[in-house]
Amino acid sequence: MEGQVIEYKSDIPTKVNQFKAEIVAFLNTNDATIILGVEDESAEPIPEKKEKFREWESLISEWIHSAFNIPVQEFVQMEVSPDSFVIHIQKGDRPPYYYKDGEGFNAKGIYIRKGSSKRRATDEEVRRMLKAQIAHEFESQKAQLDKPLTFHYLQDKLINNDIEFDEKGLRLLDTDKQYNNGALILSEQNPFVTKIAVIDGLDMDSNFLAKKEFSGSLIKQIDMTLEYISLLNDKKVDFTGAPARLESEGYPSKAVRETVINAYAHRDYSLSADIKIEVYDNRMEVFSAGGIPDGLSVLDIKNGISARRNHNIVHVLDKITYMENYASGIRRILASYKDFEKEPCFIVTPNQFKVILYNRHYFSDDKERQNSNNNLKKSLINSEQLELGLNLGTDSNTQEIGVSEQKLDLNDEKIITLLKLNDEMSRREIQSHIQESKTKTYQRLTNLIGLGLIGKRGQSRAVIYYLFRNERK
Repeated sequence: MEGQVIEYKSDIPTKVNQFKAEIVAFLNTNDATIILGVEDESAEPIPEKKEKFREWESLISEWIHSAFNIPVQEFVQMEVSPDSFVIHIQKGDRPPYYYKDGEGFNAKGIYIRKGSSKRRATDEEVRRMLKAQIAHEFESQKAQLDKPLTFHYLQDKLINNDIEFDEKGLRLLDTDKQYNNGALILSEQNPFVTKIAVIDGLDMDSNFLAKKEFSGSLIKQIDMTLEYISLLNDKKVDFTGAPARLESEGYPSKAVRETVINAYAHRDYSLSADIKIEVYDNRMEVFSAGGIPDGLSVLDIKNGISARRNHNIVHVLDKITYMENYASGIRRILASYKDFEKEPCFIVTPNQFKVILYNRHYFSDDKERQNSNNNLKKSLINSEQLELGLNLGTDSNTQEIGVSEQKLDLNDEKIITLLKLNDEMSRREIQSHIQESKTKTYQRLTNLIGLGLIGKRGQSRAVIYYLFRNERK
């Protein structure tokens, strides 16, 4: 029976463009099979059509190379035997496809498949295909640069994974050996930013508790975003009488990590929108530009079908072990919530992918909900933590943290964290974050140098401080 993935034809029509349109419809829509030389309804072979097999094969071979806007031999294969003529068509990776009718763009030749028949694509569908193609190619195109690119943060991550910084191997260059847009996004000069809002309530009509914005290398933004969400993620400890205590988070850390990394890895960078994260009392919403690539649905992704837009960026994130390049992100997110009443929600439009993660503590009893909200606000009271957007890893009543078997106070630890995230900084830059006098800041830096945790180089006002390699993230 004919349908979305199979078509029966008794012959190639006299008006051959009708048959080219059938091929185009599948190239633009989905993998499929066309069987020639059979009854249109019953698919019963027509014996007298066998003498046309050689003619059809020659004609279609010519079409594959010259009848469409680009050659399609990679996606159209014929399987010809004495008794059958089968054409296997794969969905192409550069839609819209159309058959030629003179020179230039032929909008009338763009078809898509709908059920058991083809139809001409609407203007909106054509625009969508063209926009998707731009998105797929964006990271590989030459970057338009007004300043040199630097890759300090990426290089540190590669060193930590014993990987050499190889611009070609990391796919940072275009065909002319110039930096591509993927390189720009991974560099310190990345023009895209991350915006996070923490809302005191359940909707945007409520007051804002905090707003944050992170810039720089995509990888640095991932790190800082995960650090900041960790600060906000309420943790509950249950003592059951057993030796081990049970610790649970409002948001499962695995789900948060997968959601955040996927938002950066698979977003449409041809759109100017930034990554946005909104944290409400009961949920977290993560917005990423662009819908699901390749025309797939959320159900397809849940079932493990791969949909990657930024192959080069995913390649780098895979190298530094941020993702497995295995199309398992959504399934991991769902698995993290398997014992919870509210499943994560995925909302997709042509221009946006939104993930909603629910705060498990909010949906418990009223007392636990109140504790969760109070803990969130308590985390944000400390203005120094809020300014950095960092989880300093200490209880609010603790004034000292152990590092390298030395007792350091919060501002010492903050200096170390700053240098982890910024590679190197001047005394003035560090002082602006810890809000202490010039003399006190200088004493702290001197003490950290004496402990062997940081180093400095330069002279006079040009002195900069850096973290020793083995202390970096």
